[in-house]
Amino acid sequence: MTKARIDAQGAALLILISLILGANQVVMKLTSEGLSPVFQSGLRSVVAAACVALWILVRRVPFPVDRAILTAGLWLGVLFAFEFVCLYVAVDLTSVSHVSIMFYTMPVHLSLMAHFLLPGERLTRAKSLGLVLCLIAVVVVMSDQRGGEVNLLGDVIAFVGAIGWAAVGILLRASAMSRVPGEATLLWQLGVSSPILLVTALFFGPLVRDFAPVHIWLMAYQVVAVALFSFMAWLLLIRIYPASTVASFSFLTPVFSVIFAFVILGEPLRASVLAGLALVATGIYLINRPQVPQKVA
Repeated sequence: MTKARIDAQGAALLILISLILGANQVVMKLTSEGLSPVFQSGLRSVVAAACVALWILVRRVPFPVDRAILTAGLWLGVLFAFEFVCLYVAVDLTSVSHVSIMFYTMPVHLSLMAHFLLPGERLTRAKSLGLVLCLIAVVVVMSDQRGGEVNLLGDVIAFVGAIGWAAVGILLRASAMSRVPGEATLLWQLGVSSPILLVTALFFGPLVRDFAPVHIWLMAYQVVAVALFSFMAWLLLIRIYPASTVASFSFLTPVFSVIFAFVILGEPLRASVLAGLALVATGIYLINRPQVPQKVA
């Protein structure tokens, strides 16, 4: 059943998803004390892929495969792996606050790509304003490199990861993957990215660092709460509610991420972070805001 607008139940679930994803980068940072960043990303993909595959088998979800889907699925997995290599490495190098703001510039890259690649996805005034605000946020955040927890290279890598995330979004809409069920799409992403991430992890130093039992629970959060619940719930919501309305809630994720980084990790709330957060959150909202149909005179 589809609905024309978000109701209270849908809004509550979207806020919960934003909370989970906002906390995830803090969890990644804490897990990096015990496992190398790319290795934990690979482990998450392996376990989550197995769970999604089991779900598809039990629920008998269609999993179509032809030449076009196979090609698109392989590219999707490669881009997915690239996105998360960038994200996990960035979290290991720089502050969670900086990573969150830089990584959630994704709608900027997606809007620009869609403007040139997807028919009917032209940049409007509101989207253009949102794009400018997000880019100003990037300049503000990158210009402040004070403090030992901040690293310019990490900021740049997070920004590049956002481009990879946007490329995943374009591929999902412009390729044969657009006719594949959401669960099957997620399995392509997780399944193909798993071996790529595990092999890539070998080039980023020791796989295991100062490992402790708490890191098992942190990995469980990444698998269960993020890769399974949040991703699957998001796919479900996209099917029920207008996609632009669902996407507009993504501005909450960097807000929650900065708050969690301050409360749990003790990252300072610098003026640059607060300004960048306000700019990128407003920009995301403007880019994803549902368009009001114009009346015909």
